[in-house]
Amino acid sequence: MKSPIKSVPAGGRLNLFFMEMIIVLLFFGIASAVILNAFAASDRLSRESGWLERMSFCAQSAAEVFSATGSLSETAEELFGLTVSDSDEVVVPLDEGCVYSPESAALLMTMTVSEDKTEGLMEMHIVFTDGNDESGETLYEVRSGAYLPPKRAVNGIGR
Repeated sequence: MKSPIKSVPAGGRLNLFFMEMIIVLLFFGIASAVILNAFAASDRLSRESGWLERMSFCAQSAAEVFSATGSLSETAEELFGLTVSDSDEVVVPLDEGCVYSPESAALLMTMTVSEDKTEGLMEMHIVFTDGNDESGETLYEVRSGAYLPPKRAVNGIGR
């Protein structure tokens, strides 16, 4: 009975061709794995960059509103529509787009204010942490100073 597989020529050229094809396929497989890994890393870096950009814009907005109003509660109300008591710390739950979202909080923005020894100099510390609890990993942190001169009365009129 004849074998359904054709016999290899005596010179062995068919074996060399198959070995070369296997080596080429192996090379293309390794190259495609490296390229896919590079694309995955660039996608991850792009997402992280977008998050950092949104967090920096949010922190910049908070610092600017605070320097204009001088009040942390007014800053929270102006930016996020939150009504909070006038305190030295406000924690705001945000989603991935840095929009106020207590239901689906991916970030926590903690704003604290401290007064410096110099009269009227206030420092605002903004920290973005990962997750729903305050013990998450710090993703972005910024400190901002604002000089808010004390209100004085001139000729009985408050300024």
